[in-house]
This record gives sequence, C-alpha cells and structure tokens, in this order.
Amino acid sequence: MEVYEFKKTFLTRLLETTNVLNGGGTNIPASAIRAEWTNFVEVAVEPTGWQALWKASRPVCEQLSVKYPLVVLGTVDQVLFDELKAIFIIEAIQDDDVQLPEPQLIVDLDELWPLREQNFAELNVNITAECIDKLRFFYQHLWMPWDNDGEDEHSWIDKHLESRIRFCYDLKNKTMSRQLSSHALALLAEARYIQRKRAFIEQQLNADEEDEDHESSIVQDNRSSELLQLNLRMNTIKNEINILENPVMRSVFEKVRFGSGKVKGETSMSYIVTQAASLDEQLTYLQSAKELMDPKISVKMCDSLQHALDHCSPDCAIYLPPGTRQDITFLEYLNSGGSFRGVSNTAFVDEYDRATKENPTIVSKNDDSVLLTIDGDFTLENIRLDCSNVRTGVVINKGNVTFRNCCFTGDPSSSTKQGIVIFGNCTITFERCVIQEFSTGIYSNHDCTINLLNTTISRCMTGLETLDQCQILFQSASVTHCSQYGVLLEDFNDDAQNNGAGEPTERSRSQVFEDFNTIEREEFTFEGGCEFRDNTKGNFVIRKGFSERFNSSCFVDGDDTEQPDEDGGLEDPICDVTNVSFCANYLEATKLSSTKHNSRSVEISDGSEKDAQSASDTGVSGSMSQSEEESSEYDGVENSTLDVRDVKHSLEDVKKAEVTSENNETRDDHDDQIIEIDDTIIEID
Repeated sequence: MEVYEFKKTFLTRLLETTNVLNGGGTNIPASAIRAEWTNFVEVAVEPTGWQALWKASRPVCEQLSVKYPLVVLGTVDQVLFDELKAIFIIEAIQDDDVQLPEPQLIVDLDELWPLREQNFAELNVNITAECIDKLRFFYQHLWMPWDNDGEDEHSWIDKHLESRIRFCYDLKNKTMSRQLSSHALALLAEARYIQRKRAFIEQQLNADEEDEDHESSIVQDNRSSELLQLNLRMNTIKNEINILENPVMRSVFEKVRFGSGKVKGETSMSYIVTQAASLDEQLTYLQSAKELMDPKISVKMCDSLQHALDHCSPDCAIYLPPGTRQDITFLEYLNSGGSFRGVSNTAFVDEYDRATKENPTIVSKNDDSVLLTIDGDFTLENIRLDCSNVRTGVVINKGNVTFRNCCFTGDPSSSTKQGIVIFGNCTITFERCVIQEFSTGIYSNHDCTINLLNTTISRCMTGLETLDQCQILFQSASVTHCSQYGVLLEDFNDDAQNNGAGEPTERSRSQVFEDFNTIEREEFTFEGGCEFRDNTKGNFVIRKGFSERFNSSCFVDGDDTEQPDEDGGLEDPICDVTNVSFCANYLEATKLSSTKHNSRSVEISDGSEKDAQSASDTGVSGSMSQSEEESSEYDGVENSTLDVRDVKHSLEDVKKAEVTSENNETRDDHDDQIIEIDDTIIEID
C-alpha cells in the first residue's frame, strides 16, 4: 500500500508556507501562527474516513514496550482541528509480534501518512496529504523552540521565514563547511532537547504549585535553578543560530569559532588525546602510542576526543588513552580511512569487566540520536561505545568498516534502541566484539556483507535483524539470551520455499530454526564453533515480508525528500509513494516496492499553526514537544481511546518517524537521504 511523500524546491516551500501564513494579507506575530495553521488544516484536510499509516514515535514505542520503528495502518475517525490531532482507529499493525492496548489512538496529525488507495474514492486525499506535508515541514524545519519565548512582534514572516527555509536547504545541500554544518546541527539538536526538558520541568513545577503542601519548597527546589540554566543556554543558542541563518555572517562566525582550519595540501597527521597524569605516566602512554603509529607521521596533542574531532580531517588516526571516558557531541560522517584506536588491548570477549575499565569509552555528551555516523572506510579498535543515552549507536551508510575488540552497550530497559544500523553497499567486520542490551543489536539492509568473527551478541530483544540477500558470515560467533529472536531474516523473495527443519506457523508464516546447521539459506555462512541458544522466540527466524522495506528514516529522521534544483527554481513537486505490507492476519501481504508519481501543489491561502509541536530527531531546525496548552482531553473521545499525549513529555525524544519513498532500483542510495543528525536531543531520534 502506497503513501504520499513530496519532493519540493526551495521556492515551492517558500511560496506555499507564505500562502498559509498570510494572515489575510497582514504580517502576523508568532502567537498567531498556530491559528493560521488551524484554519488551513480545517479547510484542506478531510474531516473523517480516510486511511493512513501512523508511524509511532519513539516515546510511544518506549511507553508500550514495543520495538521501534512501528507502523500502524488505520482510519481517521475524526480530525481534531483545534489541536491538530486525529482520532485514529487501528486496522493492522506492521509487526505481528506487537499488540496495542486500545483500538483507538489520538495522534498528531503530522505523524499520519495518507494512503493513495482509499476505500472511498471521492475523498480528496491528495489535498489532505499535501496539507499535512506542509504542516510537517514547517514544524520540523522552520519553527524554533524560542519563537514563542520572545517579544510577540508583528513581523515573524518577514524576519524569519525565508532565512530559515534557506538555512534548512543550505544544511541539506551541504553548502556550508563540514565543521560549520555539524556545529549548526548540534546547536539545533541541543535546543530541542532543552525545550523538551524545560517543558518537562515546568510541568512538574506547575503540578507542585497546585499542591499547597509543596508550594513553600518550590524555591528551594533544584529544578528552579536548572530551569534558569536551561533558559540561559537557550538564549545563547538562539543568538548563534540567528547569526548562522545569515549567509554573510557565517564565514565570520566560522573563523572566530574554528580558526583558519586545515590548509589545502597539508600533510595528514595523527592526534593523540592526553589525560591528566604524572610525567612518568604520560611518557609511558606516549611510548605505547608510538608503537602503534607510523614514525614518520606528524602528531598533534589534544586534551579530549571532542577537541581532536573539531580539528582533524576525516583520514586522521586518533589515539585514546586507556581507562578514560570521552564525551562527545559529534554530528558528522567518519570516512576516508580514518580511525579511533584505544591505546590498550584488553579483550572484551575474554575479560569483559577488566576490559571495560582499561579500554577507553566513547559516550554522547548529552542524549544525541546517533553516537557515530560512518559513510566510508573507517576503523575502531579497543574501544567501548556506551550507547545508553542515544537512540542508535552507530549508523553506517557505506564503506568498509572494521570494529576490532570493541564493545557496544545499550539500555536493557529500552525497547527502541538499535546498536548498529547498516545501510546498503557496506562491508562490516566485527572482530572480537561484544554487542549487548539493545532492542536490535545489528539492523542491516539487503546488499551488505557482515563478518562476525569471534563476536558475541547477547541480552538484546533481537540480536541481528536483516533483509534477504545480505551476506553474513558467522565465524566462532555467538548470539544468546535475546528476549525475542537471535537472528531475524525478513524474506521478500516470492520464490522462496521452506528450507530445512524450520517450522512455519499459520499466523505469522515464519520459519523457526533452533539448530543453525539445518538452515539452507545463501545469506548465512557458518564456520568454527558458533553458538546460538537461549533466545526466547527462536535462535533463527525467517519471516515472510511483514515489515516495511528498510529505509533510513526509521533511524535518522529528517524531511530530506525536498531537494531544490541547482538554480532554486520553482518546479512541480514530486510525490513519492512507498509500499508497506502487513501481516496476513489483517490484510493480504503485498511485496513492498516503490513508485513515483507527479502531483501538482494545491495552494490554499487560509492557514494556522501549532505551538510547539514535536520535531524530528535531525539536527535541522524544528520544534520541540508540544506545549501544555495543547494537551487538554477531547471531550468526544471514548474511554477506550489511548491518547498518545500521555507519553509525549518523555525525556527520550518525541520523534517524527517519516515514511520515505525509495525505488527498488536505487535502494542503496540511502546515505543521500540523511541529514545528520539528530534528532537528537542533546539530550538530542
């Protein structure tokens, strides 16, 4: 089943947003934005009866203890125009392992993706889909967390609209330098985190104020001090972003912030990260690092990994001292043969407790969406990656990547965190690695090669999940103690027949293999003493086409479908559609594919806006979690309706997972569809 998604140019976005926010020809203030969007939605969106996909946000999946991403098929029973929400009746759930507690949900309107094929052909679903697309783009990329905090001037459109759309497209098209765009993304992500955390604290303080017994203690509460610090930091970010929105000021800001940078033609060098220690300890550490390096290469000393990342080129080798914790905020790509190497070699597989103390640890400084992103050849060695406060540990877009004696640890209480997400055209080698405590340890696309050499995956929900035609070598590897599946293969091959001793179930059409020796699949190769045991729902499971074809937006959000042409001209938007199949229990499962259709923009000049709606977890400008004023209950909702707003204040992320389109012939171009990153709250999905 196909959903709408649009590709639009810079000028298209500018004109259509201006038409929505024209305010009857006046330049409206920020406080009137929500009303303009409400008016626009009320005119353009069908009030009831249209079918859509709802892609559940991470906080909802976390609250329901289900795996993320989750796609739900249903029908909109009623659009709540004043709240920009909809009552959504569930018809099918993408994953047959998931059970939702209620048959109805109240969801954000911009989380819905209308289907192209509707039960009622007379509905104007194309107009509805485009209206929601405009709403989604505005709050993900143009509305800033501080827009409701400042003075309510009557010039929001003139002051901000064009500059922010241009800033968004400059980030997407990589017109800024690597360092500057990374810094901008980090600021935007941190702003979203601050907004979420600030709203959460304010909600708690308001609740305390209603309780007379706690009223006298609010002044002494640490939350008041924290709220002041967050407000001060938000003002600092606001000032920097206002400068970066101005193309003329960017170059000046970059020189002040980063210096002159790397000179073209400068020889490559290595960076040695130091730590506070005695002179003898420093000399011992430097001697150990020297043994790992080319003696002819130039060397720079840095006091932290973050400092090295701020100044190094992608092909540099960075050496980390043993037993240290390196906190980073790094929203860039690693590539060009660079490396991170810990100057310690205690093996995680053999001496886990000792290795976690002696090897260096890399962790997100706050709560980013992704810890590291790789889009080329890269090596990590003798390092522990603490992914407990990120949604995805490592995203790999392409290249030959080697993890040697590395440990990936997640959060055992989370049902949504992925360890390593691998897109197409990659060769990944895990040598003597440990991967544990994730929702999904490794999540891979179809055209990848994965080598698991003496590597252990344990205590995940699913150890390894992959699409068919991904080549995986298990060499003395083990996958154990997973609460659902050890290895899950999503099979989209129509000609595939039952293989080996696997027993398919009528409900799920899945084949379960307890003994890996009975599997006859070209995707799997087994060498040495492999071990697969104590995985609750099966050591190996081959499931027929129930889930959506792999696409990058499941893990790194971003409305990256709008790519302006070279001259920024106005073109007809392209509407992409993505097919999604569901369990045969509800509907006839259809093989997923993608097609493209042309759709002309429909301009309706009435409009209105949403206050502080949830943004995507990309580093692109967007809004935060919704304001408290929008959380009032709708009187007409039945008691059996689950209101998603009950979980929207989670300090995880309120993530907008979008359904992106993708041609079968070009599925390996996922890296071009990502904006780094994150969503992330720096917490920043």
